[in-house]
Amino acid sequence: MKAKGRSTDALARGLEGSWLPVAAFVSDREVPVGELRVARLDLRAGHYEIRDDSGEVVDSGDYRVDADVLPRVMDMLGVDGPYAGRKLEAIIDLDGDTLTVCYDLDGFARPESMEPDEDELLLRISYERDVRRPSCFRRPPAIPPARPSAWTAARCAQSASRAKGVTH
Repeated sequence: MKAKGRSTDALARGLEGSWLPVAAFVSDREVPVGELRVARLDLRAGHYEIRDDSGEVVDSGDYRVDADVLPRVMDMLGVDGPYAGRKLEAIIDLDGDTLTVCYDLDGFARPESMEPDEDELLLRISYERDVRRPSCFRRPPAIPPARPSAWTAARCAQSASRAKGVTH
């Protein structure tokens, strides 16, 4: 078994977050983004969730990446949803805040390139990082803040005064 390299760890960290689709192609035919089932792709700690326009999770599972090969690869193993129990072998390109994922819709083999051969039915989706939502997945319910003590309130007031240039 191949040991996971530092470049793979760095790639996995770079993928983490919420991604919004901005362009899609089936083979070489453009597909309007609004027609896609995916409205958001959330990646975190080896787990993925695909959400629709209403925010409902429509597909989820686990993923792993390998940055030690070109093109970069991502294997997605469906746990819930239409791909439950299936493995999608994709290739990816991560360029800053743009992620492109490409896989064979027939599911026979991993694509060798983002550009389809005549007989390939490839789905290629480009995403942009959702910078408004840096943390993905459901958050636990908020815990109401504890009532600040008199000492804490005084320290906060003192800090605020210093920030405004007022001294006590």
